[in-house]
Amino acid sequence: MKQKLQDLSEVVARANDLFSSKFDNIGTLMGIMDKTLRKQGIEADAITIDCIALDKKVVILLHDDKPDAVDIALGNKEGEIYSSSEYELVQVTEAVIVEVMETNFT
Repeated sequence: MKQKLQDLSEVVARANDLFSSKFDNIGTLMGIMDKTLRKQGIEADAITIDCIALDKKVVILLHDDKPDAVDIALGNKEGEIYSSSEYELVQVTEAVIVEVMETNFT
């Protein structure tokens, strides 16, 4: 796993823990896609946060051609994307991820 993906996944994991402690009635599941997208020809890695009960998902994408940026997409389990925003990688903190989760899952 690339260091940038590992570092970001640790931020997301801590944010997921904070979200879970705040909303213990909303279950989430975090995943890391470090090979799946590449096998599909997409030069990117992703971290997903799924809320299965609500059929909602947050996808955090790290594109190889945008090393200092992160795309955060909101969608559902089937892969439909409702919205997407680009953030500078250094701006993606636990607080930002928790806010995105609250917006999408509550």
